[in-house]
Amino acid sequence: MKTSRRDWLLRLAFYGTPVAGFSYGSLIEKNFLTVNRTDIPVSGDHSGLRGIKVALMADFHHDDYGNEALIRRAVQTINKEGVDVVMLAGDYISDKTEAMESLCSVLSELRPRLGSFGVLGNHDGWHFDESIPRLLEQAGVRLLINDTVEFDEFAVGGMDSYWAGRPDMNFGLRSISKDKPVILGWHEPDTFDYYQDPRVALQVSGHTHGGQICAPLYGPILLPRYGRNYPFGHYQKHNRSLYVTRGMGTLDIPARFLCTPELAILTLRDSSIT
Repeated sequence: MKTSRRDWLLRLAFYGTPVAGFSYGSLIEKNFLTVNRTDIPVSGDHSGLRGIKVALMADFHHDDYGNEALIRRAVQTINKEGVDVVMLAGDYISDKTEAMESLCSVLSELRPRLGSFGVLGNHDGWHFDESIPRLLEQAGVRLLINDTVEFDEFAVGGMDSYWAGRPDMNFGLRSISKDKPVILGWHEPDTFDYYQDPRVALQVSGHTHGGQICAPLYGPILLPRYGRNYPFGHYQKHNRSLYVTRGMGTLDIPARFLCTPELAILTLRDSSIT
C-alpha cells in the first residue's frame, strides 16, 4: 500500500516529536545553566540576616550523567557574585560514592566570605560511606547533620535527610539563642510544613529537580516523596521562607525538559522594602 505524504507527516509528528524532545532535553537543556537571583524578605525578628547573600546548589547526582563543566560554570559564577554563604542541599551522588572525588575537586574552588556548608540528600544517606564527609571537608565544605554553625548575627544549620536519615531539629538548634535567625539546609522541601521554629528565617532545599521533565502549561510531571508540595522556587509562610532549587544534575535519564539546571543566588532583604 502506498503511503501518502500526509501519512508520512503524521507519522513524523507522532514518532519524531518525542525523539526531538529527548534530543533537545539531553543535548541542550540539561547543559544550560540558569542563574536565578531572588530577593528573600526578612522581618524585623530576623534583622541579623539583612544583606546576607546565599548561593544554593543541589542534586548533582554526579555519578549519574554528571556534568563537571556545568558545575564549574556555577562555581565561577558564585565566586564572581561575592556570596557570604554557599549551601549545598544534598544528593551529591545517586549510588556510587567514587564520583565524590571529581565533584569535590570542582567544589574546592568555591570562595564564599563565610563558608560553604552541605547537608545530605536521600541518595547520599542510602549509599553513605565515610568518603562523603571526608571529601567534602577536604573541599572546604562543612557537612551539617543535625548541626549548626554560629556567626555573630545569624546561624547556619543543616538537618539530616528526612527520607534516609534521622533528622532532629531540637538537637540541631539546641545551642542557638531564641533571638538569633537561622538559615536552614534540609534536602526535602516538604519538611517546611513539619515545624514552626521562629528562628528559621529561610529553609533551602533541593530533592525535586523541579520535576526534571515538565509539560507545557502543566509543570512537573512526576515529583518525589517529600517533594510534592513545593516543586521549585520561593515560598513564604508568615515570617519564614523556603527556596527550592531545581538542582544541577539529572537522575535516571540524562535529560531535562522545560526545567533547566539552576544555581540560585538568594539575597536577604528587609521585608518592608518593596
